[in-house]
Amino acid sequence: MFAFLLLVVAGLATLAGFYVGVTRSLPSLELTGARGSAQTTRIFDDSESPTLLAELHGVENRQTLSAAEIPQILRDAVVAIEDERFYQHQGVDFLGIMRAAWANLLNRQIVQGGSTITQQYIKNAFITDDQTLDRKMREAALAYQLEKQWSKEKILNEYLNIIYFGEGAYGVEAAAQEYFGVHASELTVAQAALLAGLPKAPSAYSPRKDAGKAMSRRDLVLNRMYQQGYITSRQLQEALDTPLELVDEAKGADGRLPYWVEMIREQLVARYGSSTVLGGGLKVYVSVDLELQQAAEDAVASVLDQPGDPSAALVAVDVRTGRLLAMVGGSDFSSLQFNLATQGRRQPGSAFKPFVLVTALKRGISPDALYESGPLTVEQPDGVWEVSSDDEGPLSLVEATAASSNGVYARLIMELGPDAVADTAYEMGIITSLGEHPGPAIALGGLTTGVSPLEMAMAYATLATGGERLSSSVDFDPEAGPSPVVIVRVTDSEDRILDENETERTRVVDPGVAAMVTACLQAVVTEGTGRAADIGRPVAGKTGTTQNYRDAWFVGYSPEIVTAVWVGYPTEQKAMTDVHGIKVTGGSLPAQIWGAFMKRALADIPVSSFPDAALGGWVTVNICSESHQLATEFCPSVEEARFARGEAPTESCALHAALDLPQVVGLTVSEALTVLERAGFTVSLAEEESSEEPVGTVIAQQPAAGRAVKGAAVSLTVSGGMKRTVEVPALVGLTAEEARAALDNAGLFAEERQVPAADFAAGTVIEQEIDPGTLVPLGSTVGIVLSGGPPETSF
Repeated sequence: MFAFLLLVVAGLATLAGFYVGVTRSLPSLELTGARGSAQTTRIFDDSESPTLLAELHGVENRQTLSAAEIPQILRDAVVAIEDERFYQHQGVDFLGIMRAAWANLLNRQIVQGGSTITQQYIKNAFITDDQTLDRKMREAALAYQLEKQWSKEKILNEYLNIIYFGEGAYGVEAAAQEYFGVHASELTVAQAALLAGLPKAPSAYSPRKDAGKAMSRRDLVLNRMYQQGYITSRQLQEALDTPLELVDEAKGADGRLPYWVEMIREQLVARYGSSTVLGGGLKVYVSVDLELQQAAEDAVASVLDQPGDPSAALVAVDVRTGRLLAMVGGSDFSSLQFNLATQGRRQPGSAFKPFVLVTALKRGISPDALYESGPLTVEQPDGVWEVSSDDEGPLSLVEATAASSNGVYARLIMELGPDAVADTAYEMGIITSLGEHPGPAIALGGLTTGVSPLEMAMAYATLATGGERLSSSVDFDPEAGPSPVVIVRVTDSEDRILDENETERTRVVDPGVAAMVTACLQAVVTEGTGRAADIGRPVAGKTGTTQNYRDAWFVGYSPEIVTAVWVGYPTEQKAMTDVHGIKVTGGSLPAQIWGAFMKRALADIPVSSFPDAALGGWVTVNICSESHQLATEFCPSVEEARFARGEAPTESCALHAALDLPQVVGLTVSEALTVLERAGFTVSLAEEESSEEPVGTVIAQQPAAGRAVKGAAVSLTVSGGMKRTVEVPALVGLTAEEARAALDNAGLFAEERQVPAADFAAGTVIEQEIDPGTLVPLGSTVGIVLSGGPPETSF
């Protein structure tokens, strides 16, 4: 942090030197401000023969007030939120710049700016078409000059008369009448605070477009006013308790493309200032393709063609150029000046699943990996997450994506983690906050705020490009994040180019991963929930349907164009359970609108195919279904699985590894058990009662000695013969052969020895060691003594 402070001080010193140099070269403020007569700004399409789309005039909804007509409460509100040191600095607030830099560092994003009210006035009133790198220094230098010539009251008064408050209102009088139907002098504390919060981002904080965000901004202004001593605690509480009450909207914007014109107007004002936009004679060339725009409007009208139908938003972006080609922001701009395509944020449902799939493939999970698909209940810190699913049995990720299986994706998010999926979505182009710590419901499109069709289109475009995120090279809307090219080129009144906009591409997803996800999303259209979007050529996409059928999406792309379609009721969370006699899902009306538009949009474009996923570095290997490692000949269940390059398993299955199976036939049971268990095998026993081997002897094993899988069961057959008892026959007096035969018939064995015996013939049994009739185990050995004949005599 200390190093950062040193860097800031050094930077300020450098800026101060540059500032001095710039001020020496500046013309007088009066000459810089000598603008002559106002000239109309014209908006054209960017075709070979540009068509005039709209004109922006300086007389549009502006009324200038004297200082006495602007209430002090409004002055205080603007100073409190825009420039609290307004009355202390001399046009440039170096302390404010340092404070903003510190806040931006702590938050790791731009949360504060350092421009003063004087600088903002200079930007809007004097600096017109100068877009060189030193414009900020020129603003600062002119602000310093102006502070020497004008009083603070005059600067603030002029600023409040020209600043843009949204909805075509320039200046506080027009804004007061536009939103509240009163003169500026009649504004209440709450109303003044709301207006003061608008100039920073008129579209984002518009009370007509997002009442909740506007009220939060208003309350922030009120708290700043209290903290800085402009209002009392009682005034603060009364204003905070005041509800938002707006007058009926004014007539909508003129022109053939009102949603386009309003969006372009706001972007121009954000970059050049309202004075230049309304009186500088700019020529603005924009990306709209008029034929495709008509096709988009026709597609919506052809499907939603009955009274009481929900509304639709459509966004189409050229994947090759990054240009916004067509946009349907609503059905009636005059009745609802809210652009559903860019400002509407609704729950995406299963249309969010591709971000989960990308995360899984990046993690090395195969698209052929199997997951259970049934319902799931997960205990969470804030309660129980219950996921319903109509699917049964294991499904691969390819199958689960085509079928939009909630059960599979719920289990997948528990493996990946919600934060990882949110990071992927941000990288691909989602700009709306998904929450500091999103929950697992993000996998099924359960978001904190929702997303707009524009950002969904841009995020899916990252897949259509093969993994490159598209963004505009000129930042016309600093708060919008990655956006398509809308304003292509801007020239001044003398046709000098002020800005030329191009598409920047940033690699955020591996081409192989993008190709595989596209292959999965192609299956959604050909055999899954998005069949209504099948237009007879290679396309990929995903359906999305939220709870109670309140929102329905289809977002898809060809190799040339990505289009997002949302269908729903814009001003209420109304269930679409009976529209044209059906429950509206992403695969119904949105997919039909998408298909109708894309057929016309691609009619004159030759058919092309997506990159083959197999060429993107994917390999197919056989893996064990249980261990998910490389299969061996001993794995009982084997499946083919595809993996991105470098992500395939490299180790053989450890669960079913092969070992040397020893020979244990002939060993006793206890000896065999010891040998086999030490070698890593399990043992089962069977008894063979008729065996002639000694009881407890292993007489057979299955499998035989050799190679076998670790942990396999070895079946041993053990002799049980000695467990039967038989009577020992009488053997004395029998010949040796007769004795052997008698013992053999009884299941016994003979153990013979011979002694001299004069009274018996040689070979005759003269003694048996076990008495006749004794019961002994089958297979026992009976000792017999044979006569060796008379002893030899010697002389």
